[in-house]
Amino acid sequence: MNKVINLKNIEYKEERINKVPVFDNEQSSLTLIAFKKGMERAVHIDEKDEVAQIIEGDAEITIDGQTYKLEAGEMIVMPAGTLHGLKAVSDTKILLLRPKHTHI
Repeated sequence: MNKVINLKNIEYKEERINKVPVFDNEQSSLTLIAFKKGMERAVHIDEKDEVAQIIEGDAEITIDGQTYKLEAGEMIVMPAGTLHGLKAVSDTKILLLRPKHTHI
């Protein structure tokens, strides 16, 4: 299916993180995620690498105890088997690319 996706159209939710799947197949998934300022994704471990790209806003992404501040247009790889989490410094939209995996 071909369709144009406007990344600016995802809404911020006051009470929760808003996740909108862009695609999800047997090989990988791409999800657009909107975080209101101060929202966090708890520290966790994944069995495969993930890539996060900041589309709007800025966030602190912690990987194995080191915190990186990313702004719109920047991306980071979160290597497999590492503790990682995220905190939105401002209202933030992120594209998350993940190969198929389950959380450990």
